[in-house]
Amino acid sequence: MLHETIDINNLHHQQAIFKLMNAYMMDKMGCEQALEEDLFKKIIEGLKKQNNYLGILIKKDKQYIGLANCFFNFSTFKAKPLLNIHDFIVISHERGKGAGRFLMQSVKKVAKEANCCKITLEVRYDNPVAQNLYKSEEFKECDPPMYFWQADL
Repeated sequence: MLHETIDINNLHHQQAIFKLMNAYMMDKMGCEQALEEDLFKKIIEGLKKQNNYLGILIKKDKQYIGLANCFFNFSTFKAKPLLNIHDFIVISHERGKGAGRFLMQSVKKVAKEANCCKITLEVRYDNPVAQNLYKSEEFKECDPPMYFWQADL
């Protein structure tokens, strides 16, 4: 397997993002609905405007099989950058074969090179498979535990 940093202007990378995000959205851990083309165009345009975006694709046998959409932020407690994983996707037929671990290790490598103090992510409470991967990669619940809240606008 290989990892590539996404060039958001690269058409092949955009096609890979669409394929993987669509699979993720259609999954039972997603919203179980296909990614509409109009929404995808807005996603790409929005990502192009983010100077803190980091996307990583993993490839096996010339096929993209995993995607991490990440965003740099800043820790005021540590006065260093941090990296948040917003989407972490492995195509279903490659799960359980080491692709998720490879993708996570690729994200960690990039975060260390960027002098990040930590990597954050959110995980559904009903996704024990993802939780087990994250735990095995040294992620743990925040101390003290945190809630992930939202306000829809």
